[in-house]
Amino acid sequence: MTNKQEHATWGELLHSAVHTPGKLLAAYTAFHNYSFGNALLALEQCISRKIEPGPLNSYKGWLAFKRQVRKGEKGLCLCMPVTYKKRLTSDAPAEGTEEPRDEMRQCFVFRNYWFVLAQTEGETPYEQAIPDFDLDAALQTLNITRTPFDEINGNVQGFAHLREIAVSPIAELPLKTTLHEIAHVVLGHTTSQKFVDLEHMDRNIREVEAESVALICCESLGLPGADAARGYIQHWLHGEKEIPNQSAMRIFSAAQKILKAGGLTGENP
Repeated sequence: MTNKQEHATWGELLHSAVHTPGKLLAAYTAFHNYSFGNALLALEQCISRKIEPGPLNSYKGWLAFKRQVRKGEKGLCLCMPVTYKKRLTSDAPAEGTEEPRDEMRQCFVFRNYWFVLAQTEGETPYEQAIPDFDLDAALQTLNITRTPFDEINGNVQGFAHLREIAVSPIAELPLKTTLHEIAHVVLGHTTSQKFVDLEHMDRNIREVEAESVALICCESLGLPGADAARGYIQHWLHGEKEIPNQSAMRIFSAAQKILKAGGLTGENP
């Protein structure tokens, strides 16, 4: 992910989190104001460098809280968006032709700009509250509605259709199933067809994505179902050792969107 390959890929980070109970919760607890990809990156670096995980901020950010980064501390490397201008017409236009114009574009780069609380010092104490999560508020923000569960197959736990979800009244883990179905919607899996969690079709990647989002949310919220989610993910991976990077990025983004909609996670990269 960096030029020197100092950190794991998004897929490797997610794979490690899936196989390490409590890692997502630890990352979220310490770094919930940041994206999940960056939270896991920060946690990985803290563990490897034997730094106590904790609230994260830039050098200037800590100064605003009247705390100073200790001399000699090396910043943590996170992924951040950078906006730049792209000249669409490189040559000077001939008379009567369209003027050159610029287009704003965005790319992502890795920078060592962040420090955890344990790398700072100061007389002013710092505490960071973790906000509550409201499932109903998340559904409203995401424009997802609940619909009556009408599947007659007793093995079906839930389904998602367009921007509607339904969960069986006898679902073994109703909250995890709810998050799984919400994930299908947020990930764009339900734009054209009813998506039932029992249909035998080539949907392994979609199931891995949705259940990985549910796993992230369950662990972050301290809800039951993480172990069941891990088993479900392994079933749909069909022996693959790693979740594809593209899917991992979609998973992190969807989980971030769901938790933010319910009142969790901040605006940091």
